[in-house]
Amino acid sequence: MIKTIWYLSFGVEEDEGVEMNAYEKAQQLGLTGTDAEIVAQLTACGLTARPIQLSELLFLLNFRGMLTKLVSNQTDEKWTGTVLAMKAALVAANQTESVAALDRWLSHITNPRNVTFDTTSPAHAAPFWAMRIAFGGQQTMPTLADFDAVADLGGGWLFATLTEAEYAAQKTAAEKEAAVAAVIVKCNAAREAAEAESRLAESTPITIAAAAETAWGA
Repeated sequence: MIKTIWYLSFGVEEDEGVEMNAYEKAQQLGLTGTDAEIVAQLTACGLTARPIQLSELLFLLNFRGMLTKLVSNQTDEKWTGTVLAMKAALVAANQTESVAALDRWLSHITNPRNVTFDTTSPAHAAPFWAMRIAFGGQQTMPTLADFDAVADLGGGWLFATLTEAEYAAQKTAAEKEAAVAAVIVKCNAAREAAEAESRLAESTPITIAAAAETAWGA
């Protein structure tokens, strides 16, 4: 929003390829709370810079021994790997919510109709990050490096190392930018009002200045 106002004020197009910083992403997601709370929420989203291509993901999972297909035909599929070892441990521990989240992830990535694992969306990325935090590195389960390797396919975790100080600095910079943008909008409005008034035959320097002042205060 802030950058859009800035770009429009100068008559240029906003670059859609610019990556959002943490503050901008928090605004987009509608996150609220203290700076520390928002940093925690952003980290827990587990977002990456771009979606992960499933062809690359399945190759990586197989290469790292996380998920390997043993049998594939029209009636049956069988898999092995540390991801399934993790599922077995969760089932044994009666971790029903975690099992359900893992099943949804497995169903999504093994569905041939799907093309990406969209880790730019908290709905997909957050459960995967939660699995990393809760189970990564435990015996027979995927290691933290395994989870990180998956994230690297999407450009890496965006906010895993984000600090409160970094977020606060971004917020302050954005607030300053917003203040400048607001002044530019007012300047443009005042100039347009002054120019419009000056085109009137009966206008005077006093009425032109008054028109600009009125537009500035609107």
